[in-house]
Amino acid sequence: MKKIAIGIDFAKEKFDVTVKNVETGASEYGQYPNTPAGGRSMVKMVRKFAKGIDSSDWLFCGEDTGYYSQTIARYLTEKGYFMWLQNPYSIKHSEGDIRRGKNDKADSAAIADYAHRYEDKARKWELPSKVSEELHLLLTRRDAYVRAKRVIQSGANEIPRRDKQGESVSLIKSSAKRLLREIDEEIELLEAQMEKIVREEEEMQKSYEILRSFTGIGLVNSMCFIAYTDNFRKFDLNARKIATFWGVAPFGKDSGKTVHVDPHVSQFCNHWLKAIISNAANSALKWNPIIIAYNERLEKRGKCEGIRRNNVKNKIIQTVVAMIRKGEKFDPEFKFTKETVATEC
Repeated sequence: MKKIAIGIDFAKEKFDVTVKNVETGASEYGQYPNTPAGGRSMVKMVRKFAKGIDSSDWLFCGEDTGYYSQTIARYLTEKGYFMWLQNPYSIKHSEGDIRRGKNDKADSAAIADYAHRYEDKARKWELPSKVSEELHLLLTRRDAYVRAKRVIQSGANEIPRRDKQGESVSLIKSSAKRLLREIDEEIELLEAQMEKIVREEEEMQKSYEILRSFTGIGLVNSMCFIAYTDNFRKFDLNARKIATFWGVAPFGKDSGKTVHVDPHVSQFCNHWLKAIISNAANSALKWNPIIIAYNERLEKRGKCEGIRRNNVKNKIIQTVVAMIRKGEKFDPEFKFTKETVATEC
């Protein structure tokens, strides 16, 4: 059991930290800038507080808040400390006691308590590769441009139609066309940079070529699989875990005689990835013979359209994970056996 539990509450500019000695109950609080320098200052404070206790008996824990938690998590991991990033929902719903108030100091103390109580569930955060981080940044920027295009297009389309357009309307529409053209050029540059990065890494290039061989999966979905699974090093090549993270794995509930909830997907997922894989499903349903045949089998079994579409997303993930595991490209002539069809969801 770790002797020192450190709870960290991350924010954009700063982070709050509470250090607790689980044996004596003593604690100390501090607030630092969310920078590597702030990480160094925090470690100095912890070392002073935990005098005589080896750093192997320290457990750092914080909520996985995306970019806000990355700087300190990376710093601590690079220095060899045990850093545990946990889902915020798990921490929030583990407290039990009703909290009347909320502030950053109390939050960091609650996270420290959580780290001590659930130490057996702690998983050391692993540094993603630099290439995966670059792909994350490029995908995020590309998505921002795509959303900006939607705003510009909808704004231009909402202008009332008239027989004669004034100068202002002509200016708005010509400006919108120019901006859309420029954004498209920027998106092309980002996509070219993604491909350049991937092709410079032999293992990633191999994964990329396998993913692109699947009819329906394009550049963006391929890059998402590589970036968010760290080239399939995360999730242990487990299709079910990946489908859960993508938000397409259904889960049901059964308890006693009264509680029975049919399997359904959870709202706790990455909604952007779920939307992206939906694009792949739409394309595969038009052009991929295996996915088309799979969808037809589901329809014959009476599955409604919503369930069929979600099952298609699941099937895509299961298929690409199997392809990556075997190191094989997609075979559109693959024949399903009766046993394979019988086990389909």
